[in-house]
Amino acid sequence: MMKLRLVLILLLFAASAGILAWLYGAATRPPRTAKASPWTETLADLDACCRRKHVKSVLYDNFATIAAGENRPEAERLFRAMAYSERLQEHNCAEAILHLGGSYTPPVRIVLFGGTTDDNLERSIAYERRGLRERHGAEIDRAMRKGNRYAARILVRASALDLRNAVLMERCLHTGKHNPDSCRFFVCPECGNIYAAERLDYYCPLCFTGNERFVQF
Repeated sequence: MMKLRLVLILLLFAASAGILAWLYGAATRPPRTAKASPWTETLADLDACCRRKHVKSVLYDNFATIAAGENRPEAERLFRAMAYSERLQEHNCAEAILHLGGSYTPPVRIVLFGGTTDDNLERSIAYERRGLRERHGAEIDRAMRKGNRYAARILVRASALDLRNAVLMERCLHTGKHNPDSCRFFVCPECGNIYAAERLDYYCPLCFTGNERFVQF
């Protein structure tokens, strides 16, 4: 009986010593540095793209309201189609961010511009063209160098549609307010690809969605 009690005391002592040693080691061990995500640059590029798309969707909706007040239905439809397209692209970019382990929060404060519809068209064309010149595909190149074709595809679509917006707005500005109201637009509900009605494809070349699903403006 005495031997059993002695063995139990020794076991308790050994266990206590082990726990104390583990606690001391945990307290003195240097903190682990968080492992950097391999997609840090790509996540930053996708986040910037998301924010641009969000801001433009709000601005284009505002410009559409101004165009409606000026009785410019062709410009109103174009701005509303582009706003819808930008929201779809923002959603796709945000999904890519979540898929790669990041998070996205839309900007809260957005400065709305006034001015005439022609002013807003010129301002928007300049913004799209300037953004394309400044980025010149650098974010796409970074995603490709990392081997992330998924993110690169999202960024390629976003860049292509920025250029499409600029071309459509240039045509609308050139047409002006005195020409017949003949402009209609279709938007692919999956990727946001936007068409003038007379150039409608059977399938979206970016995501292969059938044109029967396109949203008309």
